Amino acid sequence: MTTARRLLKAIDRLPYGARQRLLARTARELAATGELDALLCDLDGRGEFERRVALHLAYVARDGAYVEQCLSAGQTSVVRQAIGAAIRLDLPAEVFLARLPHLPTALRQTFYSAIRRHGRGALAERLLPVVRETFGDHEAAGLLPVCSSAVVIEALPDLEHAIANWGALGRSHPTVLLDFVTAELSAVTPVWWPDVWRRFGDAAAGAAVAEPDRVLDLLERLLPHAPLPWQIDRVIGGLARHAPERVARMLVDPRRTGHLPQRQSLWRALAVIGDDELIAVARLLDGSRLARFLHAIAPSRRAAVFTGALDDRPDAPLDAVDELPSAARPAVARRLLALRQVADDPARRLAVTARLAWADARDTLLAATRRATADERAEAYPLYLAAAAATRDPEVVGGVITGLTRLANEQDPVRSVAIAALAAIPGWLFRPDEADALVKLMVDATEARDCSWQTQQAVRALADTVIREGAMSLRPQLVEAGLTGLAHMSRNAPWISLNGLDRLPRGAEHQVFEALRPRITADARLGRFEVLLAVAAGLRRRAWDMGPLQELLDEARSAKDDGVVRRAVELWLAPSAQRDERVERVFADDPSTITLHPVRQAIALRRTDLLDRVIGRSPHGRFLKRGVRYVPPFEGCFDRWLPRQVTAFAAELTDVATSPRASAFERRAAVSSLGRVPGSVNLVRGFVADRETIVAEAALAALAWTDEPGDVLPDLLAHVGTDRARVAVYALGRCARFTMPERLGALLAPVLEGQKVTARKEAVRLIAKHRTPGAVVALTGAWENGHRDVRRALVSATRWFLDDEAAWDLLGRAVADEHAVAGAVLDLGPDVVARRHRARYAELVGAIAGSADPDTARLGLAASPSWIRWSDSGAEPLVDRVTDLADTATWRYALSALVRLSATTADVTPLRAVVTALLAADGEFDAVEDRDLPARQRIAALVGELSGTRNSEHSRAAARTLIPSLAAAGYGSWAVNLAVVAVAWEEEGADLDGLREVARLAVRPTLARQAAGELTAVLPDVMRRSSPARLLDVANALAGSGAAALALGIAIPAGRDAGWPEGWRELLRGLRRHDDPDVREAASAVFTSQE
Repeated sequence: MTTARRLLKAIDRLPYGARQRLLARTARELAATGELDALLCDLDGRGEFERRVALHLAYVARDGAYVEQCLSAGQTSVVRQAIGAAIRLDLPAEVFLARLPHLPTALRQTFYSAIRRHGRGALAERLLPVVRETFGDHEAAGLLPVCSSAVVIEALPDLEHAIANWGALGRSHPTVLLDFVTAELSAVTPVWWPDVWRRFGDAAAGAAVAEPDRVLDLLERLLPHAPLPWQIDRVIGGLARHAPERVARMLVDPRRTGHLPQRQSLWRALAVIGDDELIAVARLLDGSRLARFLHAIAPSRRAAVFTGALDDRPDAPLDAVDELPSAARPAVARRLLALRQVADDPARRLAVTARLAWADARDTLLAATRRATADERAEAYPLYLAAAAATRDPEVVGGVITGLTRLANEQDPVRSVAIAALAAIPGWLFRPDEADALVKLMVDATEARDCSWQTQQAVRALADTVIREGAMSLRPQLVEAGLTGLAHMSRNAPWISLNGLDRLPRGAEHQVFEALRPRITADARLGRFEVLLAVAAGLRRRAWDMGPLQELLDEARSAKDDGVVRRAVELWLAPSAQRDERVERVFADDPSTITLHPVRQAIALRRTDLLDRVIGRSPHGRFLKRGVRYVPPFEGCFDRWLPRQVTAFAAELTDVATSPRASAFERRAAVSSLGRVPGSVNLVRGFVADRETIVAEAALAALAWTDEPGDVLPDLLAHVGTDRARVAVYALGRCARFTMPERLGALLAPVLEGQKVTARKEAVRLIAKHRTPGAVVALTGAWENGHRDVRRALVSATRWFLDDEAAWDLLGRAVADEHAVAGAVLDLGPDVVARRHRARYAELVGAIAGSADPDTARLGLAASPSWIRWSDSGAEPLVDRVTDLADTATWRYALSALVRLSATTADVTPLRAVVTALLAADGEFDAVEDRDLPARQRIAALVGELSGTRNSEHSRAAARTLIPSLAAAGYGSWAVNLAVVAVAWEEEGADLDGLREVARLAVRPTLARQAAGELTAVLPDVMRRSSPARLLDVANALAGSGAAALALGIAIPAGRDAGWPEGWRELLRGLRRHDDPDVREAASAVFTSQE
């Protein structure tokens, strides 16, 4: 008969894996014979370890009754393990419902995670109402991803404020989430759409894989009103693969605002669309971004896209030119060289020459490498080498390499950039014939007296490239060349990088190894293993089953160099199938290898039977001198250890912590580690009163990491009123997570009445966050005679209890308190308040905004725009504040809120009322002491608010409404400003009409100059969304209709951006001959080309 004593004796000397296999086999055998219950009962009456063993047996045997019993255990580790077992066994919901209200927060989170991980949807749906009622919306929201669609549809409106991971919910319920987001957009005016997407963009991104068409529908609907959500960037490539034409149209849509996604996956997906569409996308890009885009499309199409995107611009980015096929690149270079701007610039001319055909460029580039100054030569060498590499001809590259004989006598700045450029050449262009030349270049560079670290890095990069290419192409001469170059860099063995070997065709790793084996074997006889280690590291998992290579790694463990041994041990222990056997050999050969992380981890987590030869011993060897005390920093592995091993390790840490020879810092480290060892709580308590402050504080902090943090909460609370409060209060947070709610509330209640403000604030936060029974009553009672900071904490805590009327009573008191306390009410935004409470919360915000105290009112007015959707207060109070010239403290905040309210309601009447009232008050306070024309300044501020949101339809509508009043009152400058705002650039025809209205208002020369300047300022944003041809047509139409100044305002930025092609130059020439001398002078001051 198997008894607990016999079983525990049988597993005592086994490593963890064998122990678990023995327990599983025993569980199945005893379950079949009916003897399991007796064994479980015997084990359960012993310690915590034995109970966890019993729980494992019960789980393997699928004994749900014992697993259910363990859910009520007194040890956190047992309950945590039981939760996982119960979920995997799919125990009925009733098992959990009775225990859930008494579980600490940490164990509840473990419970919810297990439900999600194992997809227990039915259980989640049974728990959802209970969790919501007992622990609030935030915990309940965590169950939604595994609930059914019907449950999510019903719960989502009430829980959306509490959802932390919209992406996960979007992936699990894509249709439901997209319906919800669509409804949210339909429920608000477009001015709020950016806010909606900011909140729910993750949900749309999560749903993109399952519902790409619907996500694209939403994005297209969003396009005119809000920027593309940044969350979409990570799925835009998948959307483009699904519908490349739709995505391309969306990117080039002139109504699009905000950033342009830049993912290479997007460019690759768009490579299948037509040339015209590719050209339209390419026009949105510049410099390196255009080069990356071209790189993603087929080489045969790059020339057409490049030409269509850049036309004949002289400033074509050369890195984009480099992406063109070799047949097209010289033609572009010749065109550029024919331009005076290039021909007159020596540096640009040489860089463009490097893009010519090799036969045409070689002599010029070679001559440039022999120029008089080092700076000129340093500029020329990279171009010379890059041009050779661009031929993709190994013979050409070889000839250039053998011709670099002058580098040996060059200055280091020149030599450095030349070697770096050589290292950038693709490795497949190197031939064995040039191996000796490469060696000489590297050796000369490293042995030069002025060799810099930049040169050393360049040589290392070149050597790595040569070695990698030699290994992958089975050309050992190149490997030898690279190794020889590295050998001259340092007396120490240099590390070699062969990253990428694991991407070779399957089976090619054996050919690589066989090609390098003679060198590896010869090196091994000399005690050198650099190539071996590089090959093993580069092959990664492919090296695991290569017997000869593994044998050589075993041999490398005896190398003289400690760094080589460390690396060899790490690589030799990498294969998981042999790790257990190998780590025993490593440790037996040299016990000091316990200092190596791979050895320590393998022993701590797998070969636990070896711990008896580690703990309490003084290993010495290569990595530890005899007599040096070393305690391995074990962590996160004690659940796999035997009780006696845990006890022995705790005793060793305690010995260090109490040693008179240990420094205070060593003792602090030992105490901190001791706190994470199970069963060490009493040992840690013994250091709380230590004479060394850092040790005592380490002990206090370590108490929170003991195996039962809830049990040490009283210990920490005893120090919240002492000078250790800063440590104790910080540690309270973790302990609270492991304390049952009812006990937590009872322990923290006295703290609310204490003297330490910091402790009282933390108590408020913990009581609220963990929703202890009677929390609202306790928190409400703490308001009276509360410190200002405590009251602010109480206000913040109400977010968890807004379904309780007492929370609203407390918020009402906060609104009437000093502005620092009232301001805490505003710390909550609409996103974190349940929608059923938003209207009522908006009333609180409105009350603060209407406060008689200016400081308080400013806070409320600043927050008001976010709450306008749910506020019924209307625009009148805001209009009154803006137009009351006696109110100098809050009008600006009121103005911002009013503009947002007007946009939300699509009603510009309040703005018209403001302008009318301020125009009537114009002239008051004319340059008096401390004030000057306040009404005029407030109108200027309103114009500025509208100008700042010029791309919105509301701003355009408001501008059109206010222009007549301002123009009639003689405010021509602001009328012109708003007329520019009112231009609808996205609508062909409407844009020209709007600009003509600008011209009609700009009747004076000063206004015409202002209008032209403002157009020049807004054009960069417009150009990104309008075609150059359309802008040229608009400018020509303006020039021919008496609005020449505006035409020039468009021509300056648009012509410069287009590179001043003939159409724009013709327009400029006409403006220089205009009848208006101001236009002629301004046009003559614009230059299409610099001398």
